[in-house]
Amino acid sequence: MPELAPDAALRQAERELAAIIGFISAIAAYGAFFIPKSFGSAIAATGSPMAALWGFLIFYASCAALTWFVYNRRGGLLHDIERGAGHAS
Repeated sequence: MPELAPDAALRQAERELAAIIGFISAIAAYGAFFIPKSFGSAIAATGSPMAALWGFLIFYASCAALTWFVYNRRGGLLHDIERGAGHAS
């Protein structure tokens, strides 16, 4: 929020940071349940953890592709900023 005074911007950033940390912590806590559950389900269904590993590979590859598409491709949100062509203000 560039229109805020520096002290107000700092307070706003701290509030947003607290919300982001809470959200990330909730996702991380769910991951600690989901990953072992996926392995257990794959082993119960097929006798091997390979189905879970393939699922994780597909999920992580799709996350990487989506992140590249939104942020780093030409015309993406951070493309010009990362290459010094845009201004970060």
